[in-house]
Amino acid sequence: MKKVLGASLLAVALMAGANAQAEDRFIVASGAAEKGLDPNLVHMNVEVWSKANTAKQAQQLAANQFKQVKKALDDFKVKKEDIQTDNYSLNPEYEYDQKLRQNKLVGFRVVQSLSVTLRKVEDAGNFLDALVAEKKATDSGVNVNSLAWDSDKRPQAETAALGDAVRMTRTKADEIAKAAGVKIKGVSKISHGTSGPNPPQPVFRNFGLKAMAAEAAPTELSSGQIKVRVEVTAEYEIN
Repeated sequence: MKKVLGASLLAVALMAGANAQAEDRFIVASGAAEKGLDPNLVHMNVEVWSKANTAKQAQQLAANQFKQVKKALDDFKVKKEDIQTDNYSLNPEYEYDQKLRQNKLVGFRVVQSLSVTLRKVEDAGNFLDALVAEKKATDSGVNVNSLAWDSDKRPQAETAALGDAVRMTRTKADEIAKAAGVKIKGVSKISHGTSGPNPPQPVFRNFGLKAMAAEAAPTELSSGQIKVRVEVTAEYEIN
């Protein structure tokens, strides 16, 4: 009985070893490809803000300030689907009173945040300048918090880069197989990842004061190129 059990265990061990060797017969290779695109879109985060003694006054100031933004959007023919309100907040503001040792209400602040997409990248600098208020004010204004270049051709660029990355991966695997004296039977597993375009960049500009804008030169922006990178890892079965 012990001999039979021992023989069975040995057979199982040999089968497990054979299966492990079969599973281990593969080559893993990686490749990457990158495509450059001239951007034809620019995404901006535009923020309208105001502050006043009462909530109603703060809302009215924000509404008046928004008219300047709305005019710029209309002048540059920005489509409705390219404008989205991300956030609207009306909050009280407090200051700490040292004598009373407690917070004291000093007013209210309104913040309205918009995501705007321009489809004429050459207009981006002029659009920023158009956000400048026509009156001198310290109780309301417009901030541009971020800006990012993009392209509606990015999906096609990703597909093209993916094909190049897969071909590069196979070329590497073929070289490895040739050097090792084996042949590739087929693909066992393949995965890929994509990066790009660049994330939104902070701008941190306040367009609330006309005096500052009057002295400034027209805004010029450099779009550069969008880089779309695809990385592929593949597992190839070998003889």
